[in-house]
Amino acid sequence: MLSKTINHVLKVIKSTKISIKLTIVYAFMFSLVLLLSNVSILYGVKYYLYNQANKQIEDIQTILLNKITSQNQQLELSDKEIFSDVPSKQNVAIRIIQEHGKIINSTEKFDYNIKEPSYNTKKSADKEKHLEDKERHLVYKNVKFEGKKYGTVYIQIVKDMHNEYEFMKILFWVMAVADFIGIIASIILGYMVSKRMLKPIDYITRTAENISIKNLKERIEVKGSDDELKRLASTFNKMIDRLQGAFNRQAQFVSDASHELRTPIAVIQGYANLLDRWGKDDKDALEKSIYAIKLEAANMANLIEKLLFLAKGDSGTQSIEKKEFWLNELIDEVVKESRIIEQNHIISSNKNDTVKVFADYRMIKQMLRIFIHNSMKFTPHGGNIDISSEIRDKVVKITVSDTGIGIPKDEIENIFNRFYMVDKSRSKEKGGTGLGLSIAKWIVDMHHGTIDVESEEGNGTKVTATLNLD
Repeated sequence: MLSKTINHVLKVIKSTKISIKLTIVYAFMFSLVLLLSNVSILYGVKYYLYNQANKQIEDIQTILLNKITSQNQQLELSDKEIFSDVPSKQNVAIRIIQEHGKIINSTEKFDYNIKEPSYNTKKSADKEKHLEDKERHLVYKNVKFEGKKYGTVYIQIVKDMHNEYEFMKILFWVMAVADFIGIIASIILGYMVSKRMLKPIDYITRTAENISIKNLKERIEVKGSDDELKRLASTFNKMIDRLQGAFNRQAQFVSDASHELRTPIAVIQGYANLLDRWGKDDKDALEKSIYAIKLEAANMANLIEKLLFLAKGDSGTQSIEKKEFWLNELIDEVVKESRIIEQNHIISSNKNDTVKVFADYRMIKQMLRIFIHNSMKFTPHGGNIDISSEIRDKVVKITVSDTGIGIPKDEIENIFNRFYMVDKSRSKEKGGTGLGLSIAKWIVDMHHGTIDVESEEGNGTKVTATLNLD
């Protein structure tokens, strides 16, 4: 039953608003601090009062012993005069008894049930002791004294703490009332403060609810001090900026892909119609149509393959299998393959440092082929294409340079954008899609490297990919 109740309470607490939870925490912490403070104060006051009572008893003990000894022990212990110097308003009572319990003298109203001293003790005096007698709080002390007439006697000094305890009661109730008012005030103030503190979160929530694919322009107005909520709002805005950028890139990607696919499809449809009308009787039309359809189909397949590669990269599903391999051996392999494929250019490797790298072998090879393929497309027949590598500090620089037509300076920064082509007519002629360099850039980024491009119109282009060796 108890466990069910506790679970129910926990469920209720979990389902409540943060402002109420914070209010409960504020009130609990304030109440705890207030309780500990009050307990400390009450304990301190009690300690002080008892310490003062012990001091009073010590003072009275000194007065009595001095008075007895000053008379050369001739003062009659049964004489009431012996108590004349004791302050009358300190709620102190005194009794003098013999060793076997016979009362010799006492002050008026000594009605306390005080234990008789231990006669077998070897101590001349006992320490102050506390006692509750008839709901009265007492502090007392037995003082041992050796006299000629009475022998061993004990002076019992009792301090009644009635007034002190009444003061303690009043103080307790004053503190209790103050605590109650303080707790109520802490609840009200805590709720007001928590509501004010959480107001920006409500604003963030409302703003987030208004955001959709059709409305990505909504932003949170960042005001106030540089606290956690302001940083949260700023982070939220940056997240929406990234989402909007990603959405815009996706929309642009789809638009560009659709545009790129529309052309070969239209060409294929056109030649298919031509075949349908004339291909059966016209051999030249038949061959021309088949050639065009096969070419455009190959271009579409190439385009789709690259689109799928980039789509996997954007979604984070493109697998990267890194392992150690000799980069110089890979470059030698790519140079040999390129010489076999392309015999209209002079392909060389002037410098190829021996170095091991930790990377994806297949992707680094793909990157090199993209760079070389681009150089081949825009380098006239007989031109030079060089692939080299060089170790510098803790990096290796892979450079593909050519003696081609070059790239205008104002277009270099755009060449890694998807579907971007410097010379669209020539790129189409060569079967370009504008995606190769985007893929190469993605591969380098996944290896935490960098790409630098140097080019001059009419003097060729140099592309340098830098990979870390650590």
